[in-house]
Amino acid sequence: MNQSTFEECYKHYKSNFKLGETWSSLSKIFGYKSSENLRWSFKDERKRRHIPGKNSRNKMIIEEQHDNPRVGVVDFETLPAIVYTFRLYDQNIGINQIITDVCLLSWAGKFLNESKMYSDILTPKEAKSRDIKRIVKSCWDFLSECDVVIGHNYRGFDEKIINSAFLECGLPPLKYKVVDTLTVARQNFKFSSNKLAYLNKKLGITNKIENEGFRLWSSCSDGDAEALNTMLEYNEGDISATEELFYKLRPYVRGFNIALYNEINTPICPVCGSENLKEEGFYYTPAGKWQSIRCQDCKCISRGKENMFDKYKKKSLLVKV
Repeated sequence: MNQSTFEECYKHYKSNFKLGETWSSLSKIFGYKSSENLRWSFKDERKRRHIPGKNSRNKMIIEEQHDNPRVGVVDFETLPAIVYTFRLYDQNIGINQIITDVCLLSWAGKFLNESKMYSDILTPKEAKSRDIKRIVKSCWDFLSECDVVIGHNYRGFDEKIINSAFLECGLPPLKYKVVDTLTVARQNFKFSSNKLAYLNKKLGITNKIENEGFRLWSSCSDGDAEALNTMLEYNEGDISATEELFYKLRPYVRGFNIALYNEINTPICPVCGSENLKEEGFYYTPAGKWQSIRCQDCKCISRGKENMFDKYKKKSLLVKV
């Protein structure tokens, strides 16, 4: 089930009107054989995302509960620089050759497992003058709500672009944890390409929206209203693609523990918040022996923090120098 279908089904699932009639109408809209077929497909997808049922006692973490981490999926688009040049290749552009610099064009974001999309783009007048102050502020407002930000190549591109814009517009820095799906892919796999479009196609999940290429960016730079609308749709499409990729890569995410953001005292999966855990052997480090634990929902493997060696065993351990 793709992102847009899931979001529409989830919106109706959370409402209180007659679901039987809703499943029937939605199955026709999305091309499912029957309402039952759609309902079970949605149920499987909901479980895969670890979103509990309306009457469930199992309060999963990444859900619409604001006392838990707010996890935002974010993507940015930029306008290219315009420069003077004498040649088309093998060029080093001097700063005195820059006519207009690279700048933020649009941003899009949503909170994980929530249907509402947040986005903003330059108006035709702002695009022509490259006046970014308004959309930089709206982006700052969104990111200020995030405890964690998910993005593809966020560390290498997006974070630096938006921090430069914040500095330029006099806005203070923000603090949030970053989960970069590009970094996760590079650390754990050996795909022929780690581009978002390639990974999502390879993994059979929601992909980026196609566009006409550089001509679209050129038209946006000229303040073409239709091009700007198309660009915003393209930007928002990257959010769905990035969210889907995060779900696929989630068991491999390192250094992220959502239990830090709540007061739950029972063990939960550090990346999805499930309590459906099972002990699975042991994990050994030079410092000791630890219980290895497998999440039965997202399949992430973690370890306990209690060293299972007694003090005599710990004292007897030697470390090679």
